[in-house]
Amino acid sequence: MTAGIPLAEVFEAYECCRRHKRGTHNALAFELDYEANLVALWEDINSGAYRPARSIAFIVERPVKREIFAADFRDRVVHHLIVGKLNPLFERELVFDTYACRVGKGTHMGIRRVERFMRRCSRNYTRDCYILKLDVQGFFMSIDRGILYRRLEAFVGEKYSAPDRELVLGFCRKVVFCDPARNCVWRA
Repeated sequence: MTAGIPLAEVFEAYECCRRHKRGTHNALAFELDYEANLVALWEDINSGAYRPARSIAFIVERPVKREIFAADFRDRVVHHLIVGKLNPLFERELVFDTYACRVGKGTHMGIRRVERFMRRCSRNYTRDCYILKLDVQGFFMSIDRGILYRRLEAFVGEKYSAPDRELVLGFCRKVVFCDPARNCVWRA
C-alpha cells in the first residue's frame, strides 16, 4: 500500500506558495477558505483524484513580449509540494553554475560569476573575450513530455526512497502531462 502525504506537508507547501502570490486574484480566492481548500486538495492528492485545473494565459510586454501560462493557485501548491520533496535530490545533481530557482543563487550571483570569468578570460579586460547569451524560443512548451516523465520517473525511482514515492510519481505525472495551453482561460 502506498503511504499518503501528511496534511502538514500540504500546509507547508501552501505557506511557501503564498509568499509571493498573496495579491493575485487566484490566491485571494483560494485564501477565502484556505483550510477547507487545503484539506480538499490533500484528500484529492491521497485518493489519486487530483487533476490540474485550467491555466490562466496572458501576454507580458517586458522584458520581451511573450505568452505566459500561469497555473491555478491550487496547482501551485502541488508544485511547491513536489519541489519540497524532490528539490534536495535535484540540488545534489546540478552543476554549480545553475542559478535559476535555486536558494542562495539567482541572477545577481550569476552576473558576479560571469564577471569573474570575463575578467579572467580578458586578462583583466586587456583582451577581447566573448559571451554567448541565448534563449531557445518556446523551449518549455516544446519539451517532449514523455521523455521528461520517463527521466523523472527513473530519477525518482533511483534517488527518492520515501514511502510515498508512488503517490509523488502519480501527481508528478499529472503535472508533467498537463498542457497549460489547452483549455486555458485568457486574461487581458
